[in-house]
Amino acid sequence: MKAMSRYVRKIICLLQGALLAFVPVACIYEDMEPCPVEVRFVYDYNMEFADGFPQQVKEVTLYIYGPDGQLVDTYTARTQDAFSEGYRMSLEGLDPGTYTLVAWASDTDNQEAQTRCYTFENPLVAQSRLTDMNLSLNLEASDYPYDQQLVNLWHGMVSDFIVTGTEPTLVTVSLVQDVKRFRVMLQASDGRRLEADDYSVGIEAANYRLNYDNSLLPCPVIEYRPYWMQEATIDNEASSTRDTGDLNVLVAELNTLRLMTDEEARFTVCNERNGKTLFDINLIRYLELMRLDRYHDMPLQEYLDRENSYQIILLVGQDEHVISIQINAWILVLNESEL
Repeated sequence: MKAMSRYVRKIICLLQGALLAFVPVACIYEDMEPCPVEVRFVYDYNMEFADGFPQQVKEVTLYIYGPDGQLVDTYTARTQDAFSEGYRMSLEGLDPGTYTLVAWASDTDNQEAQTRCYTFENPLVAQSRLTDMNLSLNLEASDYPYDQQLVNLWHGMVSDFIVTGTEPTLVTVSLVQDVKRFRVMLQASDGRRLEADDYSVGIEAANYRLNYDNSLLPCPVIEYRPYWMQEATIDNEASSTRDTGDLNVLVAELNTLRLMTDEEARFTVCNERNGKTLFDINLIRYLELMRLDRYHDMPLQEYLDRENSYQIILLVGQDEHVISIQINAWILVLNESEL
């Protein structure tokens, strides 16, 4: 009898195990709610290596594409949704399946400001395809050369995002900042006054069209010009001496979209009064040379994507040749052959 009892108990345990194998237990809730599907956004792809999403991003839109590449749904969140460090976007109602996620984010939730700067070349409507998603500068809103101040733009993408429907799903979308800003100061070595109307500063690059994966699409070269420029004078307390005077400079600020290692960009400074080009360099090459030694092992494209602002100081001689250039912390003394 004892042997029979052990046999019966063993059969019962096997039957219970077989039944549990067919019951999804990971997402059983008393109220029968579906398993949560959530997206977390992180912007730590910067030179601080710290998440700036809660402080910098004001709006993010997530585009969801199915395995056939067609648009399934979009979700938008703004600052009123409390972008705290623990913020997660809920994709409630998303059916089980495999998806591609594409995120575009901005540092403003002002729709007019966004559309002034950017436009999608193909309407993002139901049944539109992933390969149709092309973002471009809104060139119709600006005269050429392009001298508009861009709102900051971030991109993120996750492929093969799997929703099972039987267990909670959380994915992290890492964002890349696509707007690069340059603060340029032009100074004459002899202290003479430089007038803003006499000089132009520009960045020339074929980079105003971005594909769904944040790569550059073929486009003509566009010239970016300063959206802000002014003359400035700094008092020199030693100006009472014979050989010194107040410091007169030109200060300008301009921006450009994403810089790529395989697409040349040129930085130029010209004297508009006499038509002379003072400076015309391969910007990508100079940014590579001028990065700090601590980042020498970092791939150049990663450095260009992480670094979002540059300070450039140009010292011009009496004959209007550039004597030296400083980008962020590095200074190069030049001769004419280096240009």
